Amino acid sequence: MQAERRFQGVAVSPGIAKGKAWVHRTDEEAVPCYRVEPPKIAAELLRLEAALLQTRSQIQELQQRISSSIGDENASIFDAHLLVVDDRSLIDEVVRMIKKDRLNAESIFTTVSGRYIKTLSEINDPYLRERAVDIHDVCRRVVRNLMGGTSRDLTAEAGGERRILISHNLAPSDTAQLNPETVLGFATDVGSKTSHTAIMARSLNIPAVVALHDISLQVETGENLLLDGYTGLIVVNPSEATLREYAEIEQQKGKVELELGTLRETECKTLDGKHVVLSANIEMPRDVTVVRQSGAEGVGLFRTEFFNAPASRLKKSCRGLKSNFLL
Repeated sequence: MQAERRFQGVAVSPGIAKGKAWVHRTDEEAVPCYRVEPPKIAAELLRLEAALLQTRSQIQELQQRISSSIGDENASIFDAHLLVVDDRSLIDEVVRMIKKDRLNAESIFTTVSGRYIKTLSEINDPYLRERAVDIHDVCRRVVRNLMGGTSRDLTAEAGGERRILISHNLAPSDTAQLNPETVLGFATDVGSKTSHTAIMARSLNIPAVVALHDISLQVETGENLLLDGYTGLIVVNPSEATLREYAEIEQQKGKVELELGTLRETECKTLDGKHVVLSANIEMPRDVTVVRQSGAEGVGLFRTEFFNAPASRLKKSCRGLKSNFLL
């Protein structure tokens, strides 16, 4: 039996997964670079416009699927992707360079978008750095469309087997299309709690660990894995002792949840009779349902950066709950 190995990362989506590893290594397809003669520049610009329209259509189709499966709030994450497709400063620079350098659209688009991605990646703010992943996701799709490629489907690539996905990184659009029935959990070399990929994982209830540095190079497809989405631990070839330990943890967790369930409707007050408002933090308006089911009386903190629903809808969802934010 192979020796157990442990890797510590950052937990971004809770849960424990046990299963075989499926290591997905993406070999970026080489982007062609060739000269475009002046009489063909207009046709090259039309080719760029067609790829942008195709990309917009693909993102909107993805939004509709996400909206139908896990809600409008999660689909709104891809509004940021649509903004990239419509970014005039990016597109105008690509058009200008195609005319000036007389090179093909996919080559110029890769160069220009690469500068945007590099600039964002070097910003100190971790939230803004994560937006570089969104831009890369969209730009990769545009270039793929220019080259006549097809969209990735990781669930289909997995061959229908229930596995734990290991990859260098996962784009938000890739994560959104994962099937929780097939993908037991996932772990990546890079990433953070604030990424859209992490948000999608939590919404899909897929346990996930990120920021593992080089886990995609340390693990081979078919190896036994244990993924701890609570602590950020990945165990490769877990020993019998480790498996027993986690079996006990899951058993204890089930008991605690049952015990907490009996307290759900109990009034929250101190021993001297003082009432305390128990509030819960939420990321999306749909989380209000979980707040109510958990017995909380209000909403404490609410992340609004991806929220685009009318305030009236949120007011309706939060009716009867106390809140610390203004509507």
